[in-house]
Order: sequence, then C-alpha cells, then structure tokens
Amino acid sequence: MPAPSAADPPPRATARSTDYLAVGSTLVLALPTVLLSVAIILTLGAWAGIWLAITAAVVWVFVGVMLFDMAWFTPNRARFAKTLKFRRPIPPEDERLAAAWAKVTSAPGVDGWPYSLWVEQSDDPNAYAAPSRIVAVTSSALAGLKRRHLEAVLAHELGHHINVDPRVRLLDTWLALPSRAMWALCRVFGRIAGLFGSFAPYVRLVVAVGLLPVVVIVLQPVVGLTAALLFVALLVVEPLTRSAQQRRDEFAADRVSVDLGYGRALAAALRRWDTEPLPRLIALRLRFYGTHPPLAARIRKITVRLRE
Repeated sequence: MPAPSAADPPPRATARSTDYLAVGSTLVLALPTVLLSVAIILTLGAWAGIWLAITAAVVWVFVGVMLFDMAWFTPNRARFAKTLKFRRPIPPEDERLAAAWAKVTSAPGVDGWPYSLWVEQSDDPNAYAAPSRIVAVTSSALAGLKRRHLEAVLAHELGHHINVDPRVRLLDTWLALPSRAMWALCRVFGRIAGLFGSFAPYVRLVVAVGLLPVVVIVLQPVVGLTAALLFVALLVVEPLTRSAQQRRDEFAADRVSVDLGYGRALAAALRRWDTEPLPRLIALRLRFYGTHPPLAARIRKITVRLRE
C-alpha cells in the first residue's frame, strides 16, 4: 500500500466484529418509527375498516419482500440503485471513482469488493451509502473534489456500511415505510406554504403545531382519547429520534474515515461544502430535525479524533 499523505496520520486497524452496542442503539432510536408505522396501519383499520388495514399491511410486507430482493441480492442491486435515481459512472468518472475506492479499501481489515459504485446526477456536492452495499457520489462532488478529498468522502460512506450490519439497515428502511410515506404526503401539502416566500418556515411551524390538537379531536371518536394522544406523541417524538439516529450515524462514519487516515482530508472537504449561514428558524429546525449534524460540529469531532 502506498505511504499515506503526510497531512494525515497512518490508518488505524479497522477490522472489527459486530458492534452490538451500535446495533442496539440503532434499534432503540428506530423504535418510535416502528411504533408510528404500526399505529398508522391500526388507525387505518379503525378509521376505514379492517380490510383496509389488512390491505395496507399486505402491501407493506410485499414492498418489504421486493426491497430485500432488489437490495440484498447482487444481480438485482442495479434495479434498487436505479430506483434511487443513481446511474452507472461514465468515462472518465468510472476510472476516477474506481481508483479512489481502491485506495480507500486497501487499508488493513477493509474489503471493498461487495460494494458497487454509482453516481447521482446533481449539482449539489454530496455522497450516499444506500442500505444495500451501494456507494454513490453526486456528479458535482466527483468533478469538483480533489483526489484525496474524494477518497475521504468515500471512506466516510464506507463507514456507514461497516458500522451497522446491512441487514439491520434494510430492516430499518422497511419498517419505516408507512411513516415515511405519511411524512412524504405531509411535505407535499407543506409545499403550499412556499407561497409565503421567506415566511414559509414560520407558516409551516404554526400549521404543524396547530394541527396536533386537531389530530387528537379527529381520532378520539375512532380510537379513543388515550390512543389519539399516543399517536400525536409519536408524531412529535419520531422525527426527533430518527434525526438523532441519522446524526449519530454521521459522526460514527466520520470516525471511520479518520481511522482510515483521512481525517484532515475529510475536514477540508467539509469546509469546501460549507454554505452561507441559514435563517435562525431554519437553523434551529435543522438542529433538531436535520439528518446531518452541523459541519462545524463534525469538523470539531474529527479534530478531537485526530488527537486521540
């Protein structure tokens, strides 16, 4: 293996057994999402009849079977990647991506062969670790990042895969489908608030808070007051725990990148992706509901990890 850059410390040992603490915390943080998914199915049954609930449950199971078939079995993985709007790398993307991945996975204890590399056509610099040994980079990131920075980003995405068993990630994705479908529907209606321009975040906040007692009033005659209150409690808690899980996973993936010898390179890449300060309300919402920690917080933790 070529000598590591002088800007970064040498890679640490990366071979590891299953991190049962990480798996356990993932399941605990995912519990409100699972409960919300089940509550949605049961509420449909109480609202529109048992047959609608059975139909929704059957569709949920059927989609889960299709998800595991596409995502887990290598011959079908391309279908899953394309549903995520990823494409195969084209020349010279394929050579650059393959070379960077080979360098990242040349560290001791790392096996890069089970993963497939993809590209998302996007002007936003980003990268993804889909829950089926898929690693994707946006075309903007692939074209704009320096070689070392690209390797650091890929090392971060590799960290997502090796920190949590891919079967657990797939199970989490499947169990969350009903709740994610509900939130996606809410976001569709939330786009109407965009008509208010810069006041849109405030309008969404007021409407979201105001709808909570409405949900209780509507559901009480159907499922009872206790169940209605529990449903609303899940609506409040589930986004918080899901976001906390995603932010924790980001920090854990950063640690893997640091341990592979890419700490300073990853911090430099994150600084390049830093944006202008956000409005206060949006920044506050992202602090609690965002899927990624603030870049400044990630860079601080990377710096601390480098000193350990």
